[in-house]
Amino acid sequence: MTRVRFYTDIPDRAGLILHLVEQAVTRQRQVTIYLASAEAAEELSQRLWQQAAFIPNVLADAPQADLTPVLLAWLPEHIRQDDMLFNCQAELPKFFSRFRHLFELIGAAEDEKTAGRQRYAFYRDRGYEIQHMKMQTQ
Repeated sequence: MTRVRFYTDIPDRAGLILHLVEQAVTRQRQVTIYLASAEAAEELSQRLWQQAAFIPNVLADAPQADLTPVLLAWLPEHIRQDDMLFNCQAELPKFFSRFRHLFELIGAAEDEKTAGRQRYAFYRDRGYEIQHMKMQTQ
């Protein structure tokens, strides 16, 4: 069963993603970051390449996507692996259950919190074990 972890009240989503993805790559995990658009994916990809740590990544529609541990996707058909999914979209990713780990990344804006609460209730009501990390108090 998919392990679900919620990060809420994130002041810097990209910063948290960079930190978590760096840890995952160090552990030789495969990561899909599911974003709202191709533009958001391109922007995050640039930030990942600018890090001091080597974080190999590619947009999920690129030819070398099968060879790269970190994929940035914005459409369900881009999904190519089933290890770790970082959901940065407001909607529930319908394909989430194929992943071993799902990270829900919720900012401090009220609309993000409302959508996040709905996804949390969905997972909880279906028996998924959920870990919750509130970022402002840590």
